[in-house]
Amino acid sequence: MSRLLPEWSWCGLTKVLVTADQLLAEHRPAGLRTRSLTAQSSWNGTDLQAALPALLSQLPASRWQRIEVYIADKHVHLLRLPAMTQSLQSLDVSGQEQQAYARAILMQTYGEAARAWPFRLQDIQPPQDSLLVAISALASLDINALLASHAMQWTVQPYASALWANTRLPASGTVLTAEPQMLRLLQLDHGRMTHVASLAADMADVATIAAWLMRERTLLGVQASSCYWLLEPGCQVMEKTGRRLKQALSGQVSWQVLPSSRAVAPLRQELAHVA
Repeated sequence: MSRLLPEWSWCGLTKVLVTADQLLAEHRPAGLRTRSLTAQSSWNGTDLQAALPALLSQLPASRWQRIEVYIADKHVHLLRLPAMTQSLQSLDVSGQEQQAYARAILMQTYGEAARAWPFRLQDIQPPQDSLLVAISALASLDINALLASHAMQWTVQPYASALWANTRLPASGTVLTAEPQMLRLLQLDHGRMTHVASLAADMADVATIAAWLMRERTLLGVQASSCYWLLEPGCQVMEKTGRRLKQALSGQVSWQVLPSSRAVAPLRQELAHVA
């Protein structure tokens, strides 16, 4: 397929954003000049097995499509996983020890409930600290079987991770990513991830966010490093919140806007990511 053609030209594309209490979808039918369709529904945050098919049923049925599911908010847990010792790394040829180690850290942090959470580790060369991403909403759920009846291709990933993947991250500095009801902080040092943190808060409460950010950076001793506000294209509310936060931190933080190469979430204008 020509690179000049849109990615959805040969088949339909449906994007789904799963927030704390809503599922939102944007569907673009196959073809070069088609109009997108939207759908949304509320959910209780615990039964994605029923909620996702109910949402997709509002859109035209076609297995000739690709579905991209992005998980946001409290359903995604990010941790920095300390590197295993070199002696353990050399013995762990199959990676089973690394998986067991990651599961133990996850349960130590979040308790017994984390035993069933699916997780993935950042692909890096050992021995290095890595990013552990667990999605509690997918516990006891066969997401592949669920989506197989609705599409020929599908992906499921955290919303914040998708934004990072579409952004040229700086080698060093503090990267802030705003998503529905959550702010993510990623601290980088010469290309290595050294800290990750999250803040669940009303994004209109700039004073609380600014105080949290300053506290995190002070504890890490990175006050001199730049701070980057990741901006998703087309999300005017996110842009406005970034300006307000920059103003609140004026004179205290070296502030820069970090644009994502493409929009990830559906309904980015209708949904106030950081309202």
